[in-house]
Amino acid sequence: MEKPQTSVATCFQYDISIEEQLSLIAEAGFSHVSLGVRPEHSGYLDSKRRIELKACLADTGLEMDSIHARRLDDSEAITHTSATIRAAAELGASCVVAHAGPFHFSSEGIEERLASVLSACNSLAQLARATGVVLALENVMPGPATDLVRRGLQELDPEVFGLCYDSSHDQIDGPRPFDLIDEFRNRIFAVHLSDRIEAHVDHVIPGEGFILWSEMCTRLRAAHYAGPASMEVMMIHSRFQEARQFLHEANKTAADTWNLIRTGAATD
Repeated sequence: MEKPQTSVATCFQYDISIEEQLSLIAEAGFSHVSLGVRPEHSGYLDSKRRIELKACLADTGLEMDSIHARRLDDSEAITHTSATIRAAAELGASCVVAHAGPFHFSSEGIEERLASVLSACNSLAQLARATGVVLALENVMPGPATDLVRRGLQELDPEVFGLCYDSSHDQIDGPRPFDLIDEFRNRIFAVHLSDRIEAHVDHVIPGEGFILWSEMCTRLRAAHYAGPASMEVMMIHSRFQEARQFLHEANKTAADTWNLIRTGAATD
């Protein structure tokens, strides 16, 4: 039986150093790690730190599946995301994840935001193709902010630009239909999976909230998602407040999720 491909984002607890995190993540049984949006935590933008990170990954047996970059409407988005793409290629990560814009905004001015996002993405496309690193735009607040992602992806090269499906974001004010998964069938490059308890209480381990997990996995299976089951979970709202136990529970759920997506059945 194929070993589940499971990942966890380093945002689970930034107070723990990246070296200790990687050791704990490997100990919990994860196969992959995803770097969170704070580059200062891991130092991945520094060439010397990347050498140290590669050594640490080799020592722990972990692979890196993605890196979370800054928003694409940031004034230095092209410079920062270009550096992130190069770092991802060096560290063996196949995907860079980014928000297209703010987490929430009104529909006013969406055309200007769209033009800015498309300009940034088109500037990054050549480097992405050259390095083999794809870019996944992440859904955020349902409404105009996620419509910006949707409209951007409709115009961008599907071989280079896809969706990072974030379950906690998608299910704000839920339970809600999983239409976004269906809409981007065959184009989901990455996932940020976590459960949601209520407003402002989210990114918890699946099973701690209300998201209809089995149905979500069924939709991801129909969408042919084939990457790791990547948990973007955080300790802050979890009932598990000790790092080892938290990661153990997160990996167990990630393995069940991976099996549900692949086969429709959870781990025995």
